Parts: sequence; structure tokens; C-alpha cells
Amino acid sequence: MSEYPIDWSDDTVRQYLTAEAHQKSKEEFERTHIDIDKLRADYLFPHSTNDEFVTQEEFRDAILKSNTKDDNRIFILRGETGSGKSQLCQWLEYQIGHDATTGIDDTHVALHVSRSETRIKDIVEILTEPLEMDVNVRDVGGLDPEKVANAMLANLEAYNPMLESFTEEEIQALVEDRPQSTDLRGILEENVREYQEAVLSDDEEDIPELITEDDYRDLSIAAFGMAEGGDTIFPALQSFIDQELSSKLGVGDFQQRLKEISEEYVAQGLRPVLICEDLTTFSVLKEQLLDHIFQLDSGHYDVVLGWTTGWEKDNVDTALGTNEDAQTYMKDRAEGYLSTTDDTGQAYFLTDDVTVELTKQYLSVIREDSAVAADTEIPEADFDGLYPFNAELVKRAYENLIQDGNERRTPRLLLMRIVRECLTSTKPPFEAIDGNPYVKQFPTPISLDYPSEVQSIVKWYGIPTAEGNMRVPQSVFELFDIPIPERTGQVTETDVVFDSDMGSTPDFRLRQIDGQIEPGATITVEALLNDRPEPDVEVTLDGSTVGYTSDDGRLSVTLPNEEGEVVIGGEKANLNDTLDLAVGTDSLALVPTPSSPNEGETVQLTARVNGEPTADVSVERDDEVLGTTGEGGTIELTADDPPSMSLAAEYEELEDEINVQIAGTKIYPVETDYGSETVDEYRFDYQQWVSNGEEYASSTILRDGTAELLEEWYDPTRLANPNSSTRGTKGIYYTRGSQIPVSLQGVDERTGISIELSFGSEYDQIYEPLFWHGISADGELPYEDRYDLNYGLLRNWADDSVAEFKQGMRERIEDCFEGWTIEEFVVVAQYLLINAERGETELTRDLMFESYGISNDYPHPFTKRFDRNNSFFEAFQGLTNQSSLPTDLAKGFFKIKENFVDAKRLNEAYGAVANDLETYLEEAMFIDSDGLPDAYKVGSTRKKATTKLASVLEYVRVYAQELNGLGPNNVEYITDTVEKIDTWYDKSHSLHQLQELYDELLEIIGDLDVNMRNTWEKQRKCLEKKDRFHLGSFAKDIEQFREVESASGHELIGLMHEFEESRETAAEWKIYEAISEMIEIAQNADVPEIDNERESEVKNSEEFRALIATHDEIANIIGGE
Repeated sequence: MSEYPIDWSDDTVRQYLTAEAHQKSKEEFERTHIDIDKLRADYLFPHSTNDEFVTQEEFRDAILKSNTKDDNRIFILRGETGSGKSQLCQWLEYQIGHDATTGIDDTHVALHVSRSETRIKDIVEILTEPLEMDVNVRDVGGLDPEKVANAMLANLEAYNPMLESFTEEEIQALVEDRPQSTDLRGILEENVREYQEAVLSDDEEDIPELITEDDYRDLSIAAFGMAEGGDTIFPALQSFIDQELSSKLGVGDFQQRLKEISEEYVAQGLRPVLICEDLTTFSVLKEQLLDHIFQLDSGHYDVVLGWTTGWEKDNVDTALGTNEDAQTYMKDRAEGYLSTTDDTGQAYFLTDDVTVELTKQYLSVIREDSAVAADTEIPEADFDGLYPFNAELVKRAYENLIQDGNERRTPRLLLMRIVRECLTSTKPPFEAIDGNPYVKQFPTPISLDYPSEVQSIVKWYGIPTAEGNMRVPQSVFELFDIPIPERTGQVTETDVVFDSDMGSTPDFRLRQIDGQIEPGATITVEALLNDRPEPDVEVTLDGSTVGYTSDDGRLSVTLPNEEGEVVIGGEKANLNDTLDLAVGTDSLALVPTPSSPNEGETVQLTARVNGEPTADVSVERDDEVLGTTGEGGTIELTADDPPSMSLAAEYEELEDEINVQIAGTKIYPVETDYGSETVDEYRFDYQQWVSNGEEYASSTILRDGTAELLEEWYDPTRLANPNSSTRGTKGIYYTRGSQIPVSLQGVDERTGISIELSFGSEYDQIYEPLFWHGISADGELPYEDRYDLNYGLLRNWADDSVAEFKQGMRERIEDCFEGWTIEEFVVVAQYLLINAERGETELTRDLMFESYGISNDYPHPFTKRFDRNNSFFEAFQGLTNQSSLPTDLAKGFFKIKENFVDAKRLNEAYGAVANDLETYLEEAMFIDSDGLPDAYKVGSTRKKATTKLASVLEYVRVYAQELNGLGPNNVEYITDTVEKIDTWYDKSHSLHQLQELYDELLEIIGDLDVNMRNTWEKQRKCLEKKDRFHLGSFAKDIEQFREVESASGHELIGLMHEFEESRETAAEWKIYEAISEMIEIAQNADVPEIDNERESEVKNSEEFRALIATHDEIANIIGGE
């Protein structure tokens, strides 16, 4: 915590900075009072003008324009709590006086009921004190709430016949006891107790009603089964209950008592002015008070009737009991309807200048009356006479005042919640104000690399410069014992200058402050920057430099000796302004302050005739009459409806017209659709988080800005060949969320992988452009002419972050494998697919990009040889359901362009797998995709990535396991087929030998009655087609089919395919099968039974010996095993 000189005491601070104006003595009040000279008057009678705003004196004078016997006159004064109503009412009390001898006239007396005068007894005493009337009113504090509630219910039943607003049934339902539900007895007992506590409390508490609308709604539901009677029964019941309590306290008929009091004042030649700061102070008496004063002929009061805008919104229409549209009724009977605040809660009179003046007034009195001396000399000028504040701190604090989350710029909040809190704090103001719940925090205007205390000093005490930077007097750092940082924009003899992002255009203007606009005359012009005199401004006369403004921002300029129009200009940095003067002739000039107001800002328009502020100048805005200038030659208006407003003035024969540009929003590094308050709020949130990791309510701005920029520059969630420029190829995407996940340390951390943003001011140069990207309406980084963007730093961070994110994707996926890379998995998956498709067993580079497609040249062995329910066939179907993915991923990971392969990447993966294919196929069985998030998907874009990578891995794993389980039993059909022909097959056969043997076999079995003869004879014709026979290739097929049982899984697949293809294309199969069939038929031919003698004759016959010889000859020729 910083140490700094203190020349005030806490007791003196509390003596002057009070919640209510009446808590100060008259002397204390008058020493600190600032004139409230801007009250909005919808109407005020009597008043000499129709100006939109009136001063406190004009309001006072209108009140005092009454005679003792005049009927009631009411002046309604509305505004936010703390907006100056209490101060104004106290001022009126002192101006009017308590008796005929103390006020500004000898008839009016002030009866001031402040907000703290909550006891009925005290209110009645105030009303009667000047008359010395003795009115015995009892105190509510001695009552028993339970007994009061019982009595009220008893009287309600007793007086039922006299109460026209209720039926007997309604009364009975209202007074019925309901121990388990809402009843009137319980409501009254609780509310009377709360009423007592509030009335007797010293705190600023609103006095509660004895029965509220909410109470009645709950009661009516319990009593009538529905919410009814809100506009009839409720106001009558509330009125009855209020009158019951007031009568029992000795007030009796309050309306009658008010009438008697006013008559007594008239009798004494006095006119009572009842000043009611807040109507709710009258609590149970307020309805009778209103009934009396708004029945204008019932008394002789001037009444200042105050209430808050919140009360008016919620309660005014029921304030007069059953009277409908009570607000219109009251306004129609009032002499004035005035407001202290606008719709945003800002006090009209408290402009920037008045805010500073008000604070200075209190500080000067407090420091003067405190018996405390500072241990060092205070450079008052460096603090604008506001030590320990300066004008910037006061203005910024006031501009950002809030209460309950809403804008509430009132003098009470400024004085009590800012000035008093800071003065009584043990911390210096720039530390005490940070975190103040009544101040809407806003971003620091300088780099977050500076120490936090330096940031705070510049944020609150920094003075804008013409160059768009911030300067702070060196003495501010010295008094607060804060070292001046070594790295600053500039250190002058008096100031420390910081590079800054102010966000708004400084208000620069040139004005004439004295002198006559006459030939040869000398006038004084003044250059102001944000209401501060600006030195070193170049001043020109008709384009020629005449000098530079001094430290007080002023320069004397001598006008030409001849008549004519001249232009005096002022320029510094990129700021400029001009004065158009008519020398030697009468001229009228309108001068707006500020010259370029923000939207909603109050503009003071000064009409100058021949350079002098002039009253009674008629002013129009956009062809509508605003009014006339006052005594100081000024009139005020609100800058709204940007981008500009046209103002015209007329005085006698003179006219002038100007166009005032309205700054709708602050200028930020990007164009944005957010309002300036929202942008500042979001930026403050960002700065708090990046500096120290504090809660970040608007973190989506930074997160979205980061994600959107990364997705604009990269395809950050895509894992594929980073060098590829081919569009449409598939890759692996991380699809959790609608954009790349971004985590903010400590406040918005995501599950799974993400771009990690760690807090720390050292990251501000990187993160702030991302923040502005998130704020931007058109998705742009900060513009170069508005922001010093370190593009290289940002790009390097983005490159590294995306690379790290993708590495995280890769590591998580590769955890599913036994030491593989994703590329190696793609190679294995593609090999398994092509192996299953067409039986390829040789892994080649070209194989990687071949698409899956089953050939029609021969039946596929899986569909022909396996049952559909077979586990291997199901695994095959699972694999081929995603048949395009391995090829697509191969293109995505191994191609740079459509016809250009990334040879290095492909060779690394292909080489690893090809060198140890069997091991990879074995390890494929152990791929573990359990736990791999579903966010990992395959597709050509993030939106089109719909296939879960885990399912692809699982299909490959299951297929690899089933492939490994293949064995001899799965290829018995090959073995059996080969064995069938192997008895007669000899690889030495020629086609000619086969033809001869085939013919001899047909001749041998020619006499047998065989059904297959026609088929065999047809096959004989095939032997004549020499091009269909490739005996050498067939021999190789037979050779490898004989070894089928020793093949591994993927080799079996290859043999299955080769077998089916051979069966489909090799004619040799049918020839050898026919030979085998013919021999088998011949061997199995039936021989007729004969006796031994006959058998001997047959065997010895010539024919039989010839048959046997032929058979042996064929067998010898055919060969076989």
C-alpha cells in the first residue's frame, strides 16, 4: 500500500459529508452548497419564460409568489435518490426561513419534513412548531404489534356496515384466521413490527407500508381463491388500516388537522411552505396528506412534494386510494412539475464542471477545518486544487457511478461513496476506488506491462494529450510514493507521458474569451483540450501563423485593420478547430461546448454578438425552436440522434448556423456493434483476468476472438498433411464445440484438448488483438491507424499454439496404438482393405492411393465361401463399410497436391510398415480405441466430419483379429479341389498330350452308359482353343495351393482370391476335373458276374488283354500321384 500526505481528519470528513443535507448546520451547509441551477421543468407557474430548465432561485421565486389566503399550491419535485432533492429542499428551508424574521420575506415560513423525519409525532411537531400549537401525538414505539393487528381486525368487522367498499362476505373472508396459510392478522402483525423498526431506526430506511400490493395478492388468493380486488378492495383496505393507526396515535382526522393548522397560519398572517423531501416519509398519513393538498381549496399551503422516480413508476397511480390515473390528476392540479435527474439517473445540474466544483468545495472546507497538517508541501496545481484527487479522477468516477448495477450519477453517490470513502480509507484514492461497488470499472488506458499501481494512477489521474497519449504530473507519483517506471513514452520536466489507447477523440476547441471584433482590435483566444487550457497550439489568422498558445492556453491576436471575414484557426497534433469572425460588422456566432459532444452529452451553446455573450438570442435545432439564451448568453441542449445536429440562431438582423458533429460512440481499434459502455466493461474484465486471473464474466469475447482468428488463418482442428494445398481431401478433425476449443486459465477451462490461454500481463500484446477481434463487427484485427499491432508476435504465437494443439490431437490418437504413428495406421488400414478387396499381399507405395472396389472378374471369396453370420464376414463388412476412409486419409496425409505426393512422409510410414508387415498386422489386433473421445472424426471439413475415428480404429482392430484367426479349416475347399485333380495332374503335360489323352479316355468309356458324356465331349472342344490354356501358370497355381495350409492370415486372403480367379479363368481346371471324372467312372464301371471258367476265358481273351494294355498306357501317359 502506498503512503501519501494527509491533511484532513476522518471526523471532519464525516462532519461535512453527510447522507442528508439537514445533518449539517446552516453554516456548514452554506459553506459547501453548490447552486442547483439546472432543474428540468415540464412546467412551472408563475415563471416568466418557458425554458426547459430553471435555476434554484427561479424555483424558489415561483414558490414564494403566493398570498397568505391563496388555496393550496403544489410543486412536484421528482428525481433519483441522492440527486439533490434533499440539498435543494434544505436550501429552500434556509431561504424561506422558519419564521417571519429569518426568510427573504415576512410571510412565508418553511415547514421542512426531511427523509429522516419518519415519526408521526415529529412530522406533526414540524407542522405546528412556528404556531406554538400543542398537539398531543403518541409514539408508535410503545405499541404491541399483535394487539394492534387484533384491534384493526376487530374494528374492520365492527365498522363493516359503514364501509361501502366491502361486502360482508368479503370482510369475513379477509379477517378469517388461517394458521397454515396467509391471513390478514399475520400480515399486519409482521408489518407493524417492521414499521416500528424503520421509524425508530437512525438509518436511512424507507418506511414500509402496513399492507402492500404483494401482501394483498397473497391474501386474496387465500381468501377468495384467486387474485381479485386489487383496484377496489386493496386501496380501501389500505386506507382503512392507515387511518386506524394514525387515529390511535392521536393524529385523528389528519386532513382536518391539516386544515386547522393552515387556518391558524393564515390567522397569524403567515403562509406555510410545506417542504416534503420524500412523500413516503408520511407513511400512513400520505394518502390523507395528498387528499388534503390536492383538494386545493381545503387549505392554504405551498407544498414542495418530493418523490423518487422509482416510487412514481411503481406507486403513484394508487397514491390516492381508488382514484384512477392519480398521476394525471395530481399533475393537472400542480403549479410545477420538476425533475432533478434524467432517464439514466444523472443529475441535470451536475455537469463535468459542476462535479469538479462540488468536489472542490467540499475538499477545501474539509481540509481547511481539519486540524491536520501534511508533512510535505502539496503541489495544488498538479491536482487541480482537488488533492488527493484531480479533475480527471472526479469526472471519471462520476461518469461511471452505478447503484444496484444501474447507472446512477447523483451528487450523493459521488460525495458519499467516492469522496468520503476515499478520504477515510487507509489506501490512496487510486487504490481505494478500485473495486468500489458504486463505480463501474473501466479498462486501463496503458499497457498491462506496467506495474498495477502505475496502471491505476494513469487510469484515474491521467490527462489526455493532443497526441492521444496520457500524461501524469511527476508530483503525483512522488506524493503517492510510486516510482516512475523506467519504460515510458516520454518524461518531460513536469510530466510523465504514457502511450495510450484512450478510445475516444479528445474534445479540442478554440474560443474567444475577450476583446471586441473590430478592425485593428486585439482579442484573446483560448485553446482547450477536454476543458483544460492547452499550450503550444499553433494559432493562424487566415492561414498564416500568428503564434502559439502559452501555458494558460491563451494567445492575443490582432485583427486586420480592414473590415471583412477572417478565420482564426488552432491546430496541434491531429486536432484542429476554427473561429469565423466578421470584423467591422455586426456578427452572431454560435459556440458549442464541447465542440464534438458524445451522444447523450449536454452541450452548452453560447451566442456571441460581436464576440460578446448575448442574452435573448433565439436558437433553433433542426428547424424547431429551442428557446432563447439566458443572461450569460448560453442555452443548453442534449446531443442526441447522431451523427450531427444543425443549430441556427437569430438576433435582431443577425443570423448564424452551425453543424455540430455528434460522436455516437468512442473510437476503438475495430468497428463494433457493441455500445461503448459494453466495450469498456468487456475490456476491463479482460484486463482484470489477464493481469491476475480474476473472474472473467465476458470471457466469451476473448475465447471467440481467438477461435475465429485461428480458424481464419488455419484449419486448426484438422490433422492431415500440413503442407497440403489440396481441397476436399479428408483428415481427422477434433469436433467438440462449434469452433476450436479455447481455455482461459482459471476461469474458463475446457475438458479435453484446447488452445490454452494463461493469464499474465506478459501475454497482453498477444491476447488484446484477439480481444479486439472478438469485439469486431466484421471479424477484423485492429486497424493499423488505430492500434500498434505486433503482427509477427501474434502470428508466431498462433503458429505455435495451433501446432501444439495438433500435436495434442496426434498424441491422443496415437495412444491407441502400440508405438505407431497415424500415418502408419493409415498404411496398415489401406493394406488390409486392398488385401481383402483383391488379395494383394505385396505392400507397395502405389497401393496407398488405390480406391476400394470389388472386381467382377471372379466371385469374391468372402461372399462365396463364408456364411453371412460368420464372425470373419461380419468383420469384413465392418471394415468395408468405411471402405473409402483409408484411401481418403492416405490422400490427406501423403499428398501435397492432387498429383504430387509428399514422398518423405509417405516413405517414412510405408517403409516402417513394409519392413515389418507381419508385426504391424499382429499389433493391429491390439489397437485400443476405448476412451478416445467421439470428438475425433474423419471428414473433408470440420462440419462434414461425421465418421467417428474410434469406430474406424475398432473396425480395423476387429478385422485384424479375425484375419489372424483364419486357418486351414477356412480353405478346405481349396485343398479338396486340388487333391481331386492332383492324382492325374502332371506339370510336364503339354496341351497336345492332354488332347490325345482326353480323346483316348472318351473312346475308352465310349461303350459305357454315362450321363456326363455330353459334358465331357463339350469340354473336349475347349482343348482346341489354345489361347485359353496357360499350363505354366496353372502349374504355379497348383504348387502354391498345395502349400495353402502353411499361409498366414493375409496370405490366405491372397490365396483365396487367386484360387477364385484361377478357377474362373484357367480352363485347365475343367479339363483335369473331366479326366478325373472319366477315370473314376471307368474304374467304377460294373462288370457282369461270371463263373470261374468264364472269367478265365475273358482274361485270356485278346480283347481283354487289349483293354488292360490301353488303361496302363493312359495311366503311364497321364502320370499323377
